[in-house]
Amino acid sequence: MPTLTRSAPAPAGYRGASDEEVAERTTCELAEQLQNDFRDRDALYADIEDTLHQRLPVEIPEAYRKTAIEVRNNLALQIVGKVAAALSVNPPAVSFRPIGFGDIYQQNSTRRERFFEASWARQEQEARRQLVRTFMWSLIAKGEGILKTCERASAAWNTYAADAEAYQQELAQEGLDQHAQDLAFDHKTEELKLGLPYPIATTDVPPETFYYTKNENGYTAIVEIKELPYMEALDRFGASLDRAGNVKGPSQTEIDPSSIELARAEWTRTMKSARVSTLRCIEAWDRQVQVVLLQGPNQRMQSGKSALCRITRHSYGDQLLGTLRGPYFHALGTTTDSRLPEHAGLSILYGYLPLFRLLDSLLTIEGNSAYMTGFATFKQTQPSGVVPGLPQAPYGADGREKGAEKIEPGKLYPFDIAPVDQPKAGVDFEHLLQNVQQMVEQALPPTFSGSVGADQSGYALNQAAYLAGLAFNPIVANAEVALSERTGFESWLIQNRIAERVYAWGEQDPKKGSKRSGGTLTRGTWLSIGPDDLDGIHRYHIRLAPSTPSNEIIRVRSIGEKMQLKLITYEDAVTEAGGNADEVEQSWLLHDLKQSPEIQQELKNQVFQKLGTIQQARIAGSGGPSAAEMAGLPAGPAPAVALGPPTNVPGTPGTPPGGPIGGMPSNPVPSPGQGLPIVPPGPGGGGAVSGTPVVPGPPPNALRLPGQ
Repeated sequence: MPTLTRSAPAPAGYRGASDEEVAERTTCELAEQLQNDFRDRDALYADIEDTLHQRLPVEIPEAYRKTAIEVRNNLALQIVGKVAAALSVNPPAVSFRPIGFGDIYQQNSTRRERFFEASWARQEQEARRQLVRTFMWSLIAKGEGILKTCERASAAWNTYAADAEAYQQELAQEGLDQHAQDLAFDHKTEELKLGLPYPIATTDVPPETFYYTKNENGYTAIVEIKELPYMEALDRFGASLDRAGNVKGPSQTEIDPSSIELARAEWTRTMKSARVSTLRCIEAWDRQVQVVLLQGPNQRMQSGKSALCRITRHSYGDQLLGTLRGPYFHALGTTTDSRLPEHAGLSILYGYLPLFRLLDSLLTIEGNSAYMTGFATFKQTQPSGVVPGLPQAPYGADGREKGAEKIEPGKLYPFDIAPVDQPKAGVDFEHLLQNVQQMVEQALPPTFSGSVGADQSGYALNQAAYLAGLAFNPIVANAEVALSERTGFESWLIQNRIAERVYAWGEQDPKKGSKRSGGTLTRGTWLSIGPDDLDGIHRYHIRLAPSTPSNEIIRVRSIGEKMQLKLITYEDAVTEAGGNADEVEQSWLLHDLKQSPEIQQELKNQVFQKLGTIQQARIAGSGGPSAAEMAGLPAGPAPAVALGPPTNVPGTPGTPPGGPIGGMPSNPVPSPGQGLPIVPPGPGGGGAVSGTPVVPGPPPNALRLPGQ
């Protein structure tokens, strides 16, 4: 495929078209070629849209238009809605296999998984759309789903550079040393990023606006042709309109006064005269540049006419293979071996579209028959005025000579009347209606939609639901591949384009559908990741888990049996069960440590000591005797303790052989919580030997303190 601009510089002395003119002409030609190649696919998508939103006409004969009621079925919309809800009921779970063995690599893996799950939630929040649900809806309904992820740091972080520079100048004026300035600057800039939008944005792309060229290596060019409100498009790209209805790009200058751009107030009049309210936007990507064109009402009717609004060089392409690695991520529905775009990926409605239209016709016929036969029509079986036994009216007289009488239900007539038998639908009509309904129900099995029989066992229901879900396994697998590539591209953008630490608010709550079990993160917190954490490796796997509780139980049992037979490692078992190995291990280590007897005894001691302190404070506050007064000691602050050589210690002078008598110290140490002062040695100190601290016991009948 030719590039949108010159791939090599023009030769010396060459005076031809500029790169902008080449890009504009090449992009228009590529867009027209792709629209012609994808014509059958676009017609199929239009038919699907008409079926989903019940816009298909119902053929009714002219004679029955006054009585026939158009009856339409909503089975197509119901089928797509139920399948899309079932396949996107759980949020995507990010999985990253550690690149090495050890706790450091496992923690890095968990950090990546946690962050990119939180970043996806933040992108959905800022997009104000359920991106996974809309992505799966397109896959199921049309057989194609597209997500677009782009960097927007220049727009989202527009004030970041100016604020950071201003704060750096403020720090320089405060006279701090370089280390203190670096710490304060890093802390301030991280706070600034917390208050700014996420520098990467993701949105879904309607499949009918997505065109591409590809080879065996990947996508070589992608063109998005869409309709935008004219005011929004002109403001976004800085373009304008002229009197003829042509869009003028921001760099175009015209000398002809008849084609000079109009004032903003005249745009509405020009668009109303053309009877359109949108402009066509052509956004083309190849491995080197992005080109954006706009076409006005007059330019649409002229081949190759448009206005160049933007041409931007990017680094999203693989220059060696000549393909794109972003920003579009495309997934097919039920994959086939066809290379045609309308048959490469099929929706679950493909093959049933004519049946929906036929079912509308049959339901309309049935409704018309019910309407015609619902109100009975009567006929007169004998003319009025005829007396039984008397001669009848002359031949040829049918009783209409006196005029037709109006039949009123419930009224008594002097002649016989009877209802007219209306034509009814035959047996073949009923068989055809039943067959069409049964064939349409094959698109959504009864067990998958919740309709079950009373005589079916739970195991049979689970097996039937599992087998029915296998029909959608190709769609889920293709969606997981596209979501995995999108996450890897976001990781690449953070390292190579953003080159800054980015943040996302992470909140893991198992009650809200999180597949992480056993994690320690139970409340919201800011999660961050930077280029140093990524280290050039961007291979992720996204899992969609549209499973039932019974399937979860079966999977957990299977993992347990593999662990018993030593067929799987602990880390792989936890990851397969939906958890993080390092978090689960850390949580269980902490749990086992708390349950050990040593930690339990230490906790009890701390609790008793805290209770003793509280009781002492309560006694002191009530004005009662303190612990020292109850021990018979003088009131006041505790005197200083004169330290001397230890006694009653084996191997020291004055200690009996074998240690203290009875194996116990002669002067026991008070238990925690007593708070009794130590009596100093010497005169007035209780007659103890100098250098030996003596702790007298409480007097008789004294109040027992905690710990005694």
